[in-house]
Amino acid sequence: MNEIIITGCTSGVGLAFHEIVNSGELLDNYNVLYLGRDLSRLTKSDNQKYLELDLSQSGYINWDLIYGYPFPKLITLISNASIIDPLGKITPDNFDTLKQSLNVNILSPIEIFSSLARWAEANSVLIKIINITSGAANSPIAGWGAYCMTKAGIKMFLDVMSKESEHIEVIHFDPGVIDTGMQAKIRQATADEMPLVDNFKDFKVNGQLKSPTDVALKLIDMCKL
Repeated sequence: MNEIIITGCTSGVGLAFHEIVNSGELLDNYNVLYLGRDLSRLTKSDNQKYLELDLSQSGYINWDLIYGYPFPKLITLISNASIIDPLGKITPDNFDTLKQSLNVNILSPIEIFSSLARWAEANSVLIKIINITSGAANSPIAGWGAYCMTKAGIKMFLDVMSKESEHIEVIHFDPGVIDTGMQAKIRQATADEMPLVDNFKDFKVNGQLKSPTDVALKLIDMCKL
């Protein structure tokens, strides 16, 4: 049986992924472990695994408890969870929010990735990581200091991991601009917080946002490769 892990499963693309998989149509030969905060928001399937995990606090997982013998040959981990706060310039006034963003977007994922890599090497398990990245990982956007920094940082960390271990394959997937709660939050920003806010409002008005379902379907296809 093939194994998949996805973070951020209670909203946006992660929620769409959960709904598609649990329809029972596209991933019949896969087990999925869903990682997310407040899993009571999901209608859980008895055929899948769930682990409540608040990435703003920790990314600790005991992999021996998740995967017993016989070990899977391949685990695909979809790194989906992220937050964009704080919007606007980074100042001492929003430093607590910045620390939360660092935990969710980079520190807790690193804890997940590094512990999974160690466990995989010890048990001869191959790991494929699909990192949902963004143009913000490569280009600075005024008002997105936390998001740009963490997206760039996790991308580089994963690239280093793939150099350090022959057990790990990393794919960076930029899905474009998706119609999620994060986009709604961006559109609510002021021009002082984010000078390009009108561009993102236009994406919504002009129907240029991708649906979470379409992106989730693409991820499902990538898991099968």
